[in-house]
Amino acid sequence: MSVVPLDCCAEPVAGPVVDGRMLRHARTALGPLACGDWPAPHSLVTERRARTLAVLDEVLAGLYLVVDADGRLRWLGKAHRDGGVGARLRDHFRHPERSRVYAGVFVVEADPFSPPRAIEAAEGWAADLIGLRGRMGPRTWPVVTQKQWLALVTAHPASGIRRPRPAGDNTGDRSGKPA
Repeated sequence: MSVVPLDCCAEPVAGPVVDGRMLRHARTALGPLACGDWPAPHSLVTERRARTLAVLDEVLAGLYLVVDADGRLRWLGKAHRDGGVGARLRDHFRHPERSRVYAGVFVVEADPFSPPRAIEAAEGWAADLIGLRGRMGPRTWPVVTQKQWLALVTAHPASGIRRPRPAGDNTGDRSGKPA
């Protein structure tokens, strides 16, 4: 019989300090799927953890940014399932090393009826907008192009998506409506 060591995984590598720019990028990554208020910090310290998780059980879908006591990013993840963000964080707390370092979380809520693949694409797009790839150890996020991301979060086929006209383009309305 094997015994699982108390610390089964390495402590998550610390990333940059979470700031308004990072939260804006996370919200932008959800595009039209974003809903709810601007992400406010929620405490994950032991004394407040149960209360915070109960509140986050009501957020069924979205992106979350977990920080340590110094405000540095320790995890960027997504939730899209029964139990929502609260259940996802409980999964993280099964790892003692995460339970030790996770001190707070910012949640960017998404429409709970969003397609799971769109939430997954938003997670990858947020990692790219924030510039996390290669900065947080072995952590990986879904890889999507801007066109794939846009197709998923807007539910339009990627082949039908075109770049917006540049400012000052006076070619007129392309909708075919009479003037």
